[in-house]
Amino acid sequence: MTASGWIALLQEDDVALRRLALEKLLECVDVLWSEVAEALPDLEAMAEDDVVAGQPLDLARLAAAVASRVFFHLQEPTQALRLALAAGPQYFNPISITDDAASAQSSPASAAYVQRLVAAALDAYVAAAAAAAAEEDGGSDPNAMDETTTTTATTMAAAEKAQQQQQQQQQQQLPQDQLQAMVDRLLETSCQAGNHAHALGMALEARQVHKVKYIVEQSGYDLKLLQHAIYLATNVVSSKSFRNETLQVIAECLHYVFAQNEDEDEHVAMATAPHLILVHQLLHQHKEAAQVLTSLLTAGGGGNDDDTDDVSPASLLGLQLCFDLMDSGDQAFVTLVANEMPREFNKSSTTTKRLEQAQRILVGGFSAELALSFLHKQSHADRLILENLKRALEERSSGSSRNSVLHTAAVLTHAYLYAGTTNDSFLRDYLDWMKKASNWAKFSATASLGVIHAAHISEAMHLLQPYLPKLPEVGEDVAISPTGGYAEGGSLYALGLIHGANAGSSAEKRAETTQYLRSHLRISHTNEVISHGAALGVGLTAMGSADVTIVQELKQVLDTDSAVAGEAAGMAIGMVLVGTGAGNTTNALPAAVKEELAEVVVELKNYARVTQHEKIIRGIAMGLALINFGQEENADTMIEEMRSDRDPVMRYGAQYALALAYCGTGSNKAIRILLHTAVSDVSDDVRMAAVLGLAFVLFKTPQRVPDLVKLLLESFNPNVRYASCMAVGIAMAGTGDAESIAMLEPMLDDMTDYVRQGALMGTSMIYMQQSDGGASAMAANGGTTTNPQRGKLRAFREKLATIVTEKHQSMLTKMGAILSTGIIDAGGRNFTISLNSRNGFTKMSSAVGIALWLQHWHWYPMMHMLSLAFTPTFTIGLNKDLKYPKANSGFEIICNAKPSMFAYPKKLEEKKEEKKKRVETVTLSTTSKEKARLARKRAKGGRGSALESTLKDAAAAAADDKKEGGAPAADEDAMDVDTANKEGTKDEKPSEGGEVAAAATVTGTEKKKKRREPEPLSFRIGNPARITKAQSEYCEFDLSQRYRPIRPNERPFGVIVLTDSTPNEEEDVGAVVAPSLEPEGELAPPEPFEWTPTAALIANAENNTTTAKKSDEKDGEDEDHKDENNDKSTDPSSTDDGDVKPMQE
Repeated sequence: MTASGWIALLQEDDVALRRLALEKLLECVDVLWSEVAEALPDLEAMAEDDVVAGQPLDLARLAAAVASRVFFHLQEPTQALRLALAAGPQYFNPISITDDAASAQSSPASAAYVQRLVAAALDAYVAAAAAAAAEEDGGSDPNAMDETTTTTATTMAAAEKAQQQQQQQQQQQLPQDQLQAMVDRLLETSCQAGNHAHALGMALEARQVHKVKYIVEQSGYDLKLLQHAIYLATNVVSSKSFRNETLQVIAECLHYVFAQNEDEDEHVAMATAPHLILVHQLLHQHKEAAQVLTSLLTAGGGGNDDDTDDVSPASLLGLQLCFDLMDSGDQAFVTLVANEMPREFNKSSTTTKRLEQAQRILVGGFSAELALSFLHKQSHADRLILENLKRALEERSSGSSRNSVLHTAAVLTHAYLYAGTTNDSFLRDYLDWMKKASNWAKFSATASLGVIHAAHISEAMHLLQPYLPKLPEVGEDVAISPTGGYAEGGSLYALGLIHGANAGSSAEKRAETTQYLRSHLRISHTNEVISHGAALGVGLTAMGSADVTIVQELKQVLDTDSAVAGEAAGMAIGMVLVGTGAGNTTNALPAAVKEELAEVVVELKNYARVTQHEKIIRGIAMGLALINFGQEENADTMIEEMRSDRDPVMRYGAQYALALAYCGTGSNKAIRILLHTAVSDVSDDVRMAAVLGLAFVLFKTPQRVPDLVKLLLESFNPNVRYASCMAVGIAMAGTGDAESIAMLEPMLDDMTDYVRQGALMGTSMIYMQQSDGGASAMAANGGTTTNPQRGKLRAFREKLATIVTEKHQSMLTKMGAILSTGIIDAGGRNFTISLNSRNGFTKMSSAVGIALWLQHWHWYPMMHMLSLAFTPTFTIGLNKDLKYPKANSGFEIICNAKPSMFAYPKKLEEKKEEKKKRVETVTLSTTSKEKARLARKRAKGGRGSALESTLKDAAAAAADDKKEGGAPAADEDAMDVDTANKEGTKDEKPSEGGEVAAAATVTGTEKKKKRREPEPLSFRIGNPARITKAQSEYCEFDLSQRYRPIRPNERPFGVIVLTDSTPNEEEDVGAVVAPSLEPEGELAPPEPFEWTPTAALIANAENNTTTAKKSDEKDGEDEDHKDENNDKSTDPSSTDDGDVKPMQE
C-alpha cells in the first residue's frame, strides 16, 4: 500500500481531483504518514492559500487536517495544533475525548491525536495565562528566578534551551481567541458530563478563577469537590497570589454552604466548618475564623435561662477546631482570633462556659498544660544513661577545653532527655558536677533549665529566681558590671525558652514575661552576656508579634556594635517579625507599621555592609531569613539581593531565606537554586546551608531528600557531607526509615570528625521514638517478618555509649555521640521533631527552632533552640468539661498491631557484681547405687555405727571412681547431680524403707520452663497515651464505647474532643493539672484513690495461699519426723541394736 498516487494528484489543477486526493490521504495518513510527510510544504501551502481564486474554503481546511496529522506523528504537537485549529471542528473536535460515545467510535489513532492536541492546547493556554498574570503583577515574570537560574545554575544543554525558546515562540503564534473558545468548550462539556474534578483541574491549570466558582456552582456546592479544590490549591498551585485568589473563591463557596445549613442541617454545617476554618487560616483571615468558631460554640445556646449542662455537637466541634488552631504553632494568628471572639452570649451560662473554654484553649495556656502534664507523668527517660555518661566523661576527661565542650554537651543532653518533663533531679543530685561549667558553659547550663521546664510558666519565676538579675527600683540608678553575668544571662534566655517553646502557653503570662525581659534589655547594654540572653528571651516570648517598639529596642542593642549581643539582637528581630515579609513589596502588615518596618529592614541590610563583626552580619542575615518565612515569590527580590552579595555570610543567610520562604512547598525553583549553590559557591558554609535548606523545602515529601542528597554524600567537601547527613535526619525524623539509615551508616566512619558528628545526630533523629520491636520494618498486622532494624537500633545505642569512652575518637565526634544520646530519647521518649502540623500546616515555631538550632555550628548556645521543634506525640480524649476519662472508664483506642511494635524502649539495667557460687558435685550413678545398697544392708540388720562407716565408704568409693576414671556399669547410662551442698538445700536424712535412693533421684530433675505465650496481634490503648504518627496509621476508634470522638473519621492523634453517649451516668474523669514545684524537692502527696484488685491478682493470691498451706503441712510433717528421730537417738534406754546400756550420770 502506498500514497504516492494520491500525493501526485495534489499537483493537478482540478479542484475535484485535489479534494479526492486529500480525502484519501486523510484516511491513510495514520499509516502512511512517513510518505505524506514529503508533501508537507504543498499541504501547508494549500491550507494557507484559502483566498486563491477558484479554491474553496473546505479544501484548505481539508489540507490543514492532513498536515496536522502528519505533524502529530512527527512529534510536533504545537504545529499540529495550529493546523488543527485552522481545520475547524469538523476535523478536530476536542469534545470527543469527554464524550464516551464518540470516543468509542473513533479509532485509537484518532483518540490519541485528539488527546495530545488537547494537552498541547492547555499547555499553550496556561503559558499565555501565566505571562498575562505576570504583566498584571507589574511586569515581573514569576519565573524570573528560574530564568536567572537557567542561565547561571543549571546544566541544561544549549540545544535544549534553543528548543524551549522555539516552542515558546510557536505557542505565542497560536490564535488565543480560538484557544480560549476551546478551553471554554472543554470546561462546559466536562461539567455537563459530571466530571467536575476534571474541569476544576483544567480551570486551575488555566488560572481561571471565575471558572472555579462556576464549576463549584454547577456541582451543587459538592463538599467533596470543595475539599479537592483546597488540596489542589495548597499542593499543586505554585503561585502564592493565584493560590490566595483561589482560596478566597473556595472560602466564599464554603461560607455559602455553612450559612445555608447552619439552622437547617447541622450535620452538613459541621462537615463544612473544619474546611472553612482551614481556608481562613491559610488566608490569615482571623475575623472570619472567629465568626465561624463563635457560630459553632453558641449553637443551641440562645436561651437566656439556659442553665443546663447539655452541650450540642456543634459546640464540641468548635472546641476541637480551637485545638486544631493551636496545633499550627502560629501564636500571632491565634491571639487575633481569640480577641475577635465574644466573652459571653445572651447571658446563657452554658454558652458562656463554652466561650470561656475556647479562650482558655486559645490564649489561656490549656494546650501547653495538656502537653506538660502528659510529659511529666509519662516520662520514660532513662537516668542510668546520664549516670553512665557522667562516669565516662569523668574517667576519660583530659584537658580543660576538651572537658568543657563535652561537659556542655552532656548538660544539653540532659536537657534534651528531660525536655518538658520538669524533672531536673539529676542536676540537683550532682550540683558539684554542674558547677564545673564556667563562662559561656555556665550560660548554657543555666539556660538548659528552660528546656527542661518548657511551658511550665506558672513556676518559671520561682524556678529561676536564684539566677535572675535584680531589677533596680524606680528612680534607682544601678550600674551593670561589664564582666560576668553568665548565670544571669542564661536565666533570661531560659525564661524565654519556657514561654516560647510551646505556642499554646498563656498569652497573658507571655506578655508579662516580655515586659520583664524588655526591662533587663534596656538596662544591660554594658554587659553583652546579659544583653545576649535578654535579646534571645524577648525574641522567643514576642515571636511573630510584629511589635515595632520591641524591634526598635532590639535595634538599639544592635547599634552598640557588640558582637555577641548584636548577633542575638539580629536573630531576635527576625523572631519578632517572623513570617511578616517586612521590607517586601507585598506583605500582610498593617499600613500603620508597614513603612516603619520597611525602613528597619533597610537599616539592617546597610548595617550588615558596614560592620566588621561577622557574628553581627550572621545575626542580621538569619533575622532577614526569618522575616521571609512562608513568603514564597514575595521574597524573591530580597533573596536575589542577598544571593548576589559579595559577603559569604550574607549569601549564607540567603540560603536560609530561600529555604524558609518556600518551606514545605516543594518548589522546583527553590530546589534548583539550592542544588546549584551546593555545588558551585566558593564558600563552604554557603554550600552547607544550601544542602540543609533542602530539608525545609521538602519536609512534606521527605522521601525526596535522601534521593537528592545521595550523590552529595559522596562529595569531596566535608561540609557538604555533614549537611547531607543533617538534611536526611531532619526530613526523616521519627520515621525509622531503613534506606535513610543505610545511607548514613557509611558516614559514621567518615574520615572527617564533624561529618561523623552529623551522621550520628542525623541517625539519632531518624531513630526517634522507634521501639526495640521496630515498627518501621515489621509487617502491618503482626507479620512473621524478622525486623532487620531491631538489631541496628540496639547496636546504634551501644555505639553512642562506646564512642564516649574511646580514646582515639576526636572531641567533635564525642560531642555528636553525646548530643545524639539526648536527641534519640528526647522528652522522656515522648518527643519527635516535626515541621508539619496535624492539618498540614507548616509549624512556624518548629521551622524557626530548627533554623536557629543549626547555628550551633558557629555558636553553641543555639543548641537550646531545638526545643522549639520538639513535638509531643500524645493522644488524649477530653469531655465537654475538658477533663479526660480515666482508664477503663469508657474511652480506649484500638491498635491493630503487636504491642512490641510501638512500645517504649527498655531501660538500661545496672550491672550487679556476680557472687561466687559453689560448684555442684557430680557423682556417678555407680556411687548412687552403692549408697543405696549400703543403706538397705544397714536397714536389714546393721549396727548403729554402721551408718557412719557406710557413708564414709561410699564417699571413698566415689573418690576412687573419679581418680581412676571409672565408667558407669553397662546397664547404667544416667548421671545424677548431687545438690546436697548447694546453698539453701538441706541434707537428706536416711529413713527406714530405703528412701535415700528415691531422694537422690529427685534432686537430679530439671525445672520445667514456662511456655512463652504468643504476642497479641492487637491491643487497647488507654487515655492518655503516647501514639506516634506511624502508630496512628494502625489505630482506630471503638465507636461502641461510651465516649466517642466528635470527628470519628479522623486519625486518633493529638487532642480529641469526645461526646458522651450516656450523659446522665456518673463520670470517672481526671482534671489536667500542671506539675508544681514543691519546696526542698519533696513530692506532692498522691490524689485520693480507691484500689480494687483485678481478677488476675485475686487468682494469684489464691494460688499463693494454697501453696503456702501445702508448704506448712509438709514442714509440720518433717518436724514431727525429725522429733521422732531425735527422741530415738537421745533415749538412754534404747539403741539401734536393741542392747541396753547403763545410764551415765
